[in-house]
Amino acid sequence: MIKEFRSSEDGFIFVFSLLLLPVFIGFGVILFDVSRGNNAHADLQAAADAVALAGARELDGGADALVRARAAMAQLDNTVSLLQFATATPVSLVYDQTDTPFYVRFLDLIPVQDTIPIDDAWIAAHQTEDPSEAEYVYAQARSADLETLFARALNWVTGGVPVAAVAVAKAESAACDIPPVFICNPFEYDSSGNYVGDGLQLAFQNGDFHGRMIRLHPSGNETPMPGNFGFLDVSEADVSNDANPGGGARSINDYFAGRRNRTCYSSKSVTTKPGASNSIRSGINTRFDMFGGRYSSGRVNGRDGFDVRTARSVRKGILPRTQGNTVQDCVMNGGAISSQAEIGDDHVWTPGVGFNANGVTDYAYGLPDNATMLPPNTGGSVTSDDVAGAYIGTGVWDGQTYLDRNYGSYAPIYADIPSSFPGVTEGYAGPGTVGASRYDVYQYELETQVTVAGTPMDLFEVRAPGDPLVTDPSPNGESGAALCNPGHVVSDDLPDPRVLIAAIIDCGTHADENGRSEFPVNSYASIFMTRPMISYAPGVDMTIDVEIIDITGFGGNGTLETFIRQEAILVR
Repeated sequence: MIKEFRSSEDGFIFVFSLLLLPVFIGFGVILFDVSRGNNAHADLQAAADAVALAGARELDGGADALVRARAAMAQLDNTVSLLQFATATPVSLVYDQTDTPFYVRFLDLIPVQDTIPIDDAWIAAHQTEDPSEAEYVYAQARSADLETLFARALNWVTGGVPVAAVAVAKAESAACDIPPVFICNPFEYDSSGNYVGDGLQLAFQNGDFHGRMIRLHPSGNETPMPGNFGFLDVSEADVSNDANPGGGARSINDYFAGRRNRTCYSSKSVTTKPGASNSIRSGINTRFDMFGGRYSSGRVNGRDGFDVRTARSVRKGILPRTQGNTVQDCVMNGGAISSQAEIGDDHVWTPGVGFNANGVTDYAYGLPDNATMLPPNTGGSVTSDDVAGAYIGTGVWDGQTYLDRNYGSYAPIYADIPSSFPGVTEGYAGPGTVGASRYDVYQYELETQVTVAGTPMDLFEVRAPGDPLVTDPSPNGESGAALCNPGHVVSDDLPDPRVLIAAIIDCGTHADENGRSEFPVNSYASIFMTRPMISYAPGVDMTIDVEIIDITGFGGNGTLETFIRQEAILVR
């Protein structure tokens, strides 16, 4: 019997299973702990990601950027589950500016390679409380230790196993659906030659750009100067199209006439494109109801065909031709404008001459220059008429004369037009003006109606009275309505064609970097075109004459959000 029992193999698997049961249980407990640890780490990682992204979205260089970042992070309420056996309730994780449960630091730099850790030494060397330098949010999420069933059963550890997660985020933004143009920062230096280009947002916030005319010149063969403008590069897919094989100046013109630019430009840097800046005249002037050549029909055909974009109000200071009682309002691109219409120049300040260069009173009166027009960075001292960059207006501009010349007895009172001056008016002495800017007046014209001969009319459609010496009783002055190709006037719910979005570059700072085509972006600005791109005096450059009406960054009005795509991204 005993011999048979000893030699019997019945139940062997059962016995073997009993012997291995503790091992199976141990592995099961380990897998359970690992699963709980993974779930807790996933919760912590999600919390760290959310906090880092929320903070990074506010890092725009503004004076209160860190304050806003901390407030945004504190709005989040994350949870982590399954840390302890005693409670099944998730642990709440809220940033409260202490180092638990979130250890948060603002960094000005992170390692180039992801294999280099961001350790305590790196954080100590690169953490910053300067909002203009903070580019990254380092967030570590950590809560109660993970209480492990396996270690607890064997009394190997007490107090649990630490669990944490780390995330690093930064803000990224890009400008999309904008024409490919850049401006060399007209306010890069002060009168002593010191760099002040990083003060654009504060200057805009103070109202120092309000109502100031800036005459942007094409960049020449030399290094671009403050106030020059030029082109940004576009992707190969955008350059090539059936209507314009090969791209070039014609393609650049199309982007200013209304063709969509599908290239998005980084908020950090842009690549410039060489080209003759005067070549955009025919495209950009379609926005002022000036057609000709490729754009005479208002429609460009081909694979990437498009309609030109004309503004609702195109008053530009050009007196139309008249034949008897007939007014011919079309001013064509190309050829001598004087053969088609008469350019009024009382409102244009000519270097070395001033206003009223032709000595007569013109009844074609566009938005005028400031009473003082100076070369950039002169601090009030004009040393030469031959300036490579912009002339910049300071102080007031004569808004009442503009209204009187164009509307006669219907003219509004300039002082009654609301001003968007953003600064504090008490004690303000310039260089901007506290009165309505040209853009303020332009918007007022678009929004106001008057009664002409018993008929309500939009103010911008009222024709200027014209020269009183003309015996014909019908007004022969300029109308602000687009009368040459009215079928392509944009509706008032679409972006205004007289407003351009441009990258601002500190060209002077990077002037010694010969051959460079990629430049850091100072900011993006929306600029209001006050006049078409023509030469207002013999031998004078064609210019783009503008006002800055908004700017990216903490000092702006936020109107650029339609074009600037801003998001926070995780970099670790």
